[in-house]
Amino acid sequence: MNNKTLYILLAVLVIGCGAFFLLPSDEDKINDNLISLAENCSSALNESVIETMQKVSYATKLCAIPCKVQIESRNFNGEFSQKEMSDHILMLKKRLPNTTISFQDINISLINKTQANAIATLQINGSSVDGRFTDAYEVDISVNKYEGKWLFSSFTVVEFMKR
Repeated sequence: MNNKTLYILLAVLVIGCGAFFLLPSDEDKINDNLISLAENCSSALNESVIETMQKVSYATKLCAIPCKVQIESRNFNGEFSQKEMSDHILMLKKRLPNTTISFQDINISLINKTQANAIATLQINGSSVDGRFTDAYEVDISVNKYEGKWLFSSFTVVEFMKR
């Protein structure tokens, strides 16, 4: 084997190993999508209409269509189109200005190459007429891979906690 072939093989090996270790895993992609969903559903006090619409559009693109939402304590179970999801997120942002949404204690389990499950605590910090509030919800999230992208296909609120 000549030196040129050896260098090519070595370069391919280095690039392959680098791609394997540097590219995000499926769990990292799902986690990043959860963070993006929370950031785009949060509302800033002086957020412009255009910025709000861009954030809502991005948040709905992270969800499969239809997206199922189930709240066990309220006996609520529904499937939403992209337009309905967009409307609900806009309503949330309008009703709760200056509200921060985040996912805490995220546990992601890959079922197979195209399905995953995530369990997290959804934390909502905001202000209302009565003052500041913090609500926390235990959420079970189904995630499916469509055309190479991980999208949220269902959200189930399994427990409610209020502080």
